[in-house]
Parts: sequence; C-alpha cells; structure tokens
Amino acid sequence: MFDNHFSCIKVSDTKICPHCYSAKIIKNGHTKTRKQQFYCKNCNKRFLDFYTHNAYKPNINEKIIQFTKEGLGIRSTARVLKISATTLLSRIIKIAKDIPRPVLSSGKSYELDEIRFFVKQKKRTFWLAYAIDRETRQVANFYIGRRTNRTLRAVVKTLINSKPLKIFTDKLRNYQYLIPEKLHSTKRFSTNRIERKNLNIRTHLKRFSRRTICFSKSIVMIFAVLKIYFWV
Repeated sequence: MFDNHFSCIKVSDTKICPHCYSAKIIKNGHTKTRKQQFYCKNCNKRFLDFYTHNAYKPNINEKIIQFTKEGLGIRSTARVLKISATTLLSRIIKIAKDIPRPVLSSGKSYELDEIRFFVKQKKRTFWLAYAIDRETRQVANFYIGRRTNRTLRAVVKTLINSKPLKIFTDKLRNYQYLIPEKLHSTKRFSTNRIERKNLNIRTHLKRFSRRTICFSKSIVMIFAVLKIYFWV
C-alpha cells in the first residue's frame, strides 16, 4: 500500500494568500508556537491564517497609514488597532523609510513657506519648511529645523536643481539670499495655495495646532508622520 504524499497540500481556511490573493498556496511546516504556516507559489511569501499579535496582520500597515493621515494620535491609533504604542511607533518609522521622495519635473512653479511647531515643550520651537507644486499642490520637499538659512536651503536647493519656472515665497529676508532673483517672486496673493495647505496641516495633525498639548516627542517621529501624510 502506497502512502499518499499529496494529503499535506490541503490549504488554509481562507484558501487565499493575503499578499497577492492567489489560491496557489500549500502548507509549509509550523512555527515555534506550533501554528500552521502556509506558502504561496505565486508571490513566494509565507503567512499564517491567524496571528496572536494584531501587529502581524497583513493589512495593519494600511490601517496605520489611514489613521495617521486622518490625524489620529499614537495612543488613539494603538487603542483602535489593539496594539502597543511602542510597536506602533516603530511601525510608523519603518513605513516612512520605504516611502520614496517624489521626482520633480522641470519647468514647474512652486510655493514655499514655513510652519512653526513644538517638540516636547513650547520652549523648543522648530520649523517645517516645505514647498508645493502650484498646479498639483503636491508637496515637493520638506525639511525640519530652526528658522535659519540652513533649513530653508535644504528645500530651496531641491527646487533649483529641478530647473523651476518660478518660486513664490513671502517677504522673509532669508529667501533673497537663497533664491536667484530671476526665479524669485514675492507678489501679493502668490502664496495663497500653500497658506491654505498650512491650515489643512494644522487641522489634520494635532502636532501642528497653535494651541495644543499634543507635542511630538522626537524629530524622527514627526518626520515619519509627515512623509506618510504628504507622500502616501
């Protein structure tokens, strides 16, 4: 009598891969906690049907991105997703590292401005300098630091390298030394779009509200949140 070697190919309860949604899955041993592991022949990834920790669920990153863009705080998101705040912080930083910067096209016009916010306490003042495309209103680049030429130059340099048509700013004196005169414009109402963007940021993200106790504890975390908010 011959053994049936194909009896172990019976698939999971869901019968689909959570990564590529393919039905070409087979059993692939057990984990250290004796949970059945599965293997997808289509995307070559392994997965479990049921995870003990919610942070390992396949769609958890999508929910973190959604809640972050909607302005939920760290503790609020952790309560809704039923994961620890420490796990959520590390996951947000990991997600932000995989987000690429947008590629800028030449011949575009940009608006540039700054927003003041606080880190840990109101004595520690920082500035968000960023630029948006006047047509698409997509954020071209941003940088966090003090309100100095070094902070503004990090954004201006990126715009100049893309050979822009025009760069619109307010009448802050620092821009006169950083932006060539032929590209620079400070006309009235020329920064209406980015001023509206400032209001949206302050409304959506409590970290940037003028009167708030929701301070960011680190520059790394606020940089990661902004990458998700701007570029996802």
